Amino acid sequence: MKEPTVVRPESNWPGKVRYAFLISGALSDRVLAAFPELDVSDVTTGDTTLYGPVDGPSDLRGMLARFDALGLTVIEMRRLPD
Repeated sequence: MKEPTVVRPESNWPGKVRYAFLISGALSDRVLAAFPELDVSDVTTGDTTLYGPVDGPSDLRGMLARFDALGLTVIEMRRLPD
C-alpha cells in the first residue's frame, strides 16, 4: 500500500510574502533590534507598524512568538500586496 503524500504548508508558500504588524505602543530601539528583518513605519498614532518579508509559515509563527515573548500586543496582522 502506498503511503499518502504529506503536503507541508511551506511547500505552498509563494516565496517571500510581505506582512504588516500593528503593535500597541511605541517600541524602543532595543525591541526593534529583535526584528532586524522588519522595517518600521512612522509612529503617529502611538502605535507602531512593522513590515517586511516573511519566508514561510514557520517564520511567521516564530515572529509571532517573538512578539509574545517580548510582551508586545499585536493589534493587527495583514498580508501586504505584492
